[in-house]
Amino acid sequence: MTSQPGIPSPDPVRPALISAWADIGSERDHAAVLAAAVAVVARAMSVDVALEVDGVRVAPDAALLEFEADPLVLSERGPWLPGLLRETLLDRRSRAAGGVHHTAPDVAAAVVDVAAQVRPFGAEDIVLDPAVGGGAFLLAVADRLPGTPAEVIGRLRGVDTDPLAVATSVAAVRLWAGGAPVTEHAFRVGDGLAEAPDERIDWVIGNPPFLAQLRSETVRDRDRHASLRSRWPELGAYTDDAAAFLLAGADLVDPDGVVALVQPASVLSARDAAAVRTRLMADAPLRAIWVDDGRRFDAAVDTVALVLRRGADAGPVARFAGVPPVARGEVSPGDRWAGLLIEDPAAVLDDDEFSSAGAVGDVATVTAGFRDQFYGLRGAVHDDPAGEYRLITSGLIDPLEDRWGTVPCRFDGARWSHPAVRPADVDASIAAWVETRLRPKLLLASQTRTIEVLIDDAGVTVPCTPVVSVEPIDDAPSLAHLAAALSSPVATALLLREAAGSALSGDAMRVSASAIAALPLPVPGAAWDAAAALVTRRMEDETAVTVGEIGDATMAAYGVEGRPDLHKWWHSRLPRR
Repeated sequence: MTSQPGIPSPDPVRPALISAWADIGSERDHAAVLAAAVAVVARAMSVDVALEVDGVRVAPDAALLEFEADPLVLSERGPWLPGLLRETLLDRRSRAAGGVHHTAPDVAAAVVDVAAQVRPFGAEDIVLDPAVGGGAFLLAVADRLPGTPAEVIGRLRGVDTDPLAVATSVAAVRLWAGGAPVTEHAFRVGDGLAEAPDERIDWVIGNPPFLAQLRSETVRDRDRHASLRSRWPELGAYTDDAAAFLLAGADLVDPDGVVALVQPASVLSARDAAAVRTRLMADAPLRAIWVDDGRRFDAAVDTVALVLRRGADAGPVARFAGVPPVARGEVSPGDRWAGLLIEDPAAVLDDDEFSSAGAVGDVATVTAGFRDQFYGLRGAVHDDPAGEYRLITSGLIDPLEDRWGTVPCRFDGARWSHPAVRPADVDASIAAWVETRLRPKLLLASQTRTIEVLIDDAGVTVPCTPVVSVEPIDDAPSLAHLAAALSSPVATALLLREAAGSALSGDAMRVSASAIAALPLPVPGAAWDAAAALVTRRMEDETAVTVGEIGDATMAAYGVEGRPDLHKWWHSRLPRR
């Protein structure tokens, strides 16, 4: 049987049929299986359509031809079925390596409907899907384009690196059009990032592959990266390939054209995508966003769809969420696209609502380990309740609380009760890095809903990647002052508007060294001193002061008044242990 997560759709009949077909065909020739699915649907719809790969008709798999399917399902949902089957037949490894994720018909329809809010489809519009997969988005567009089926299908274009995907898409749109032929050369095998069509394109729409550049199975090779950078210098080394499709779309569409592409939510906040966002706001400003509020894609990240309009003026961005899409108002994000993911108005803090003097990076070195530091600790960690130097992972950090020794943690695939580091066993390549970390500092957890700070005033902890280390320079405010500032509802709100969507969950944020360094500090004075004094009292006696009381004091330090909603929002996000 094929390994499949199921197809995200509220309609249980279609997934059940696809699963049954995939069970029959998973170990058989996929082209023949898809040819049989096309033949079964064509027969039910009384149209003459067959699967052709590179111009050659594929013989259908006899076993699938004999499978009895509900005629009503075939006739009403038929055009979508071959594409869904094609994606389901891919094993999980192939999906991950190719960045292939299901697009359910209702999801494609939702994105297309949101795109049409930005600019209605015209009678002469040419629509291109640059990573066409099984044709889901072109089918959704076809349902909304004006004209006869034959006229509509003549304005659809598709590109994909997989010949079977192209063949499946052609069959799908022909089934939709009652057997009408596609325009010659309208669908082709190729790289949607490398080949520009020799005609006017009004719409670029679809779900391009998600190829995260921090995962070995999806990282670009050197030649590929150099080729993309030569065309788009804005594309950073760690920017997901999906963002490159945004740039390609903005280049392809005619003036007043629209780009509507599904993206990982991290594109809204990733530092390496900042130049991409800047370029797009200049050439094809963001006009609408659709948020997938139910993880309807078979992807381990939260997703959005961005709708850009070339030549438009930058302005408020319309927000939509869910299936069918529901309007969620408008936001003017400026260059902070991450703020588009903030649903609760209590979490929004404008620049004129707080007072500050300098930033964290002005008074401290802010750093975090990377792969080298993680691997360099292998072999140097052991379980030792009396260990002199303690390894701290994100899971051991709670707001102003050190959980080392009270809860287990995981490091390098193993479970540890009291992880300690022997400096003598640390790999020589990171020995100096570890030694530099053994100083009084703050440690901050990553992938959290609030900023969570641990105080290491003795300098005896070693941060495990990706824990962030904040190390004060000479004459800096005390650790208690810095911990109070970073533990504030203000700091969490400011970080969220920069980093929402950067974590694996859209409700969390990735706490990076650069983002923490950029956070503003309170104006020195009695209010900040009072907040720091509360932090010190809590360090001496955890029951003496609550984290909520410290948060209230830090809001006063930032001069934020009349915002109990902000404090209540922040307090509701604190971990409950």
